[in-house]
Amino acid sequence: MNEPLPPVTEAFAAPSSSRLHNEESRRRKAHKILTILHDALGQDLRHLRCLDIGCAAGLISYQLTVACGQVVGLDPDGSALGLARQHRGVELIRGDAMALPLKARSFDLVVCAQVYEHVPDPERLVAEIWRILTDKGVCFFSGPNKLSIIEAHYGLPCLHWLPPALASLYLRVTGRGHAYRERPLTHGHLQRLLRGFTIQDYTVEMLHAPDRYYCAEEIPLARVLRHVPRAVWRALYPLLPNYNLLLRKGERQ
Repeated sequence: MNEPLPPVTEAFAAPSSSRLHNEESRRRKAHKILTILHDALGQDLRHLRCLDIGCAAGLISYQLTVACGQVVGLDPDGSALGLARQHRGVELIRGDAMALPLKARSFDLVVCAQVYEHVPDPERLVAEIWRILTDKGVCFFSGPNKLSIIEAHYGLPCLHWLPPALASLYLRVTGRGHAYRERPLTHGHLQRLLRGFTIQDYTVEMLHAPDRYYCAEEIPLARVLRHVPRAVWRALYPLLPNYNLLLRKGERQ
């Protein structure tokens, strides 16, 4: 835990400050994550160590402390970690998600929520998650789908379909930002990225039970969409805007 920190990768940064300050949204996301962890593990989490990668201002990390024995939040943004220090009970580390300054097999749980699209090399990110998880460890992993019509971070249609230079120009013209650095993947690419993990997919289940998973506010027309048959969602799955997965360690392929 006290090993020297690697250089911080500037490309891993939030597109806006909104994720740092929306306390109610972060609280709901934390409860969603904890519900999935309890469902999957069927056990008390109070003896488990949890790492929250990309913790930003620590709002989710703090909520995780109500259930987990120890919570460590990691982020490359020093200003965000400065805000996170107001939350007690969370150990904070400034570091690079692609070179975690942590010992191998040192965490039972990892939360990697909406992070992979921000790092220059998601393969290294996933390899690091594998490395620091215990042999029976699990990771909550979520992220956007490149094939969705609306880009998840800026709310602009088709932004993420454009080459980086045109996407950045699109941001400047619309006044939403200056440079587009996010790199969402398709469902097929995500499957290849996560090879070696056993994947338990909660995406469709959350559409059918949005209240249970604290995501009704995030899903437009949630009370209508929950009645759509699962077979329809399975057919549309490659086009869904976001995926929520639980990863378990297995034999690497």
